[in-house]
Amino acid sequence: MSRHNIHDDLDDFEDGLSKTEQKKAMERLQALGERLADLPLNRLKKMPLSEGLLAALEELKRLKSMEAIRRQKQFIGKLMRDENEEAILNVLNPLANPTLNRQMELLVERLITQGDPAINDAVRKYPAAERHTLRQHVRAALKEQQTVNELPEEQQAAFEKTARRKLLTYLREVAAIGD
Repeated sequence: MSRHNIHDDLDDFEDGLSKTEQKKAMERLQALGERLADLPLNRLKKMPLSEGLLAALEELKRLKSMEAIRRQKQFIGKLMRDENEEAILNVLNPLANPTLNRQMELLVERLITQGDPAINDAVRKYPAAERHTLRQHVRAALKEQQTVNELPEEQQAAFEKTARRKLLTYLREVAAIGD
């Protein structure tokens, strides 16, 4: 009988990230799952969650043993990998602060235009944010913006800005953890 190894889970999480970055990403997902667990059941049922995650969150509310709660939170973190984080954060963040989406958009603009000083401010404001990961997202968004600027104007509107969206999702994630 083979033993379960956490490194097996990490290998299929995301390619191109170090083990430390993968573990931190898993911890962020687990923290987001814990934040979901604090919400009332009727609100959870209105969110874009899979049946398996919803059942795991219901089970967490029922548990009393600290060790069982710890294991269930880890399981919820694992289930969160298959969820649409952006959709969850879009529903979750307005519950905490209605102006957060606009603040995040302004922060993304500031990060792209100002670079390192803005990154340092963001890391101070959101302690869960990792400077290295934030720099990578900003660098990708800058590269994407340069690509868009080189396109003819009629194609610029149709270009999907995935790096910018990933940066925004990451910021929402770390803001959700900090709340």
